[in-house]
Amino acid sequence: MREGRQRHGLRRYLTRQAALQINRAFFAVSTRRVVERLRRLGLDRGHVVCVHAALSRLGYVDGGPRTIVDGLEETVGSAGTILMPSFPTGGSMASYVDSGAVTDIRHSPSKVGALTEAFRQRPGVLRSNHPTNPMAAWGHDAARWVDGHARSETPYGHDTPYGRLARHGDGAFILMMETHVHSFLHHLQERVAFPNLFLPDRRDVHFIDSSGRERTMVTRVMRARIPYFIAIPGPASATPDWVILHDFALMFPRSRERDVRQLGYRFEHYPSLWQRRDALRRAGVLVTGRLGRGDIGLVKVREFLEIVEPELRELLARFAAHYDVEAIARRNLRYS
Repeated sequence: MREGRQRHGLRRYLTRQAALQINRAFFAVSTRRVVERLRRLGLDRGHVVCVHAALSRLGYVDGGPRTIVDGLEETVGSAGTILMPSFPTGGSMASYVDSGAVTDIRHSPSKVGALTEAFRQRPGVLRSNHPTNPMAAWGHDAARWVDGHARSETPYGHDTPYGRLARHGDGAFILMMETHVHSFLHHLQERVAFPNLFLPDRRDVHFIDSSGRERTMVTRVMRARIPYFIAIPGPASATPDWVILHDFALMFPRSRERDVRQLGYRFEHYPSLWQRRDALRRAGVLVTGRLGRGDIGLVKVREFLEIVEPELRELLARFAAHYDVEAIARRNLRYS
């Protein structure tokens, strides 16, 4: 049996090495390639871009996360701004607060991807003073983008970096690299007063701010899991089907459609979800391309909200009675 495990381990190692060599030979990502592909999408100097990336799915990134950051900085220039979430937890906000962890804005690593942690450590990058959902910013007016986050009662509200991104107007984008729109969607939920988004009580959360001072802020805490499900029309008018938040907003990358079907979601009675990516492309709100092995997409923030927000408001009004926390939990809806 031990010999069998060794052979199995050797096969896995050889498979990984073969994949690495294929990626290096045919799907290598360099700084020059990053700039070229981002410019082709329409990202340019002076733009503001909030970045989400799954680097391991892009193939071989020569130089690792630094290569992507270099390419982003070269693309938007010093007149532009790069934003990235830099959350100190990879789990739920509620579990992190309950653990009693004390975030040090200066030193606590970002747990939401290797790119975000490399960016956080970059010279000139500022990080907002928020113990659970800080945003990191580089470039023009970075201090304004991250200012006052600890004064907001909610992590994604109007007076946060996420709210400022929504209000920026032309030249504000979300960049997806082999992943979806991510954390900005919680700002969308705050805009529409999404049911059950927050736990009922407010919490005092201790942290160390960017100047090294110990502070306490009062914040609403997001529920775990429950807010990630949205009711949509089902086979009977009074009984909804359910969709995962990021799939409602935009199924991206392309492989996500396969994943959604494997999770058991079909949406026969709300086909616009399958069609949204193409509809946004036709409207000029989404431009897509390839980088290495992965899909990348650039979303215009204002126009995206103008399309998705009214639709979400209408669905919430239609199915308001179905947002009981315990009832949703009993459904055991699959999430990934």
